[in-house]
Amino acid sequence: ETSGKFGGLGIEVGMEHGVIKVISPIDNTPASKAGVKAGDYIVKINDIQVQGKSLTEAVGLMRGPVGSDIEITVRRRGIKKSIVFTITREIIEI
Repeated sequence: ETSGKFGGLGIEVGMEHGVIKVISPIDNTPASKAGVKAGDYIVKINDIQVQGKSLTEAVGLMRGPVGSDIEITVRRRGIKKSIVFTITREIIEI
């Protein structure tokens, strides 16, 4: 599902334990510039719990109009509190 152009964040994701795991942020994309790291777990997208959603549903929530903002809440190993990123979607070329 990562071919062509779309408004997104620029991260490769997979499903692990019912949540979305960042496999890797793509260099020079909104996600990498914001500080999203490989191994982060996305637990919320715009206040919507990700647990229980399919990978396709979660990816659909992250995509949207270029220039629009999205808020993702991330859990990172070694950090007790969740990290919230507000990221502006850009055209992601694959």
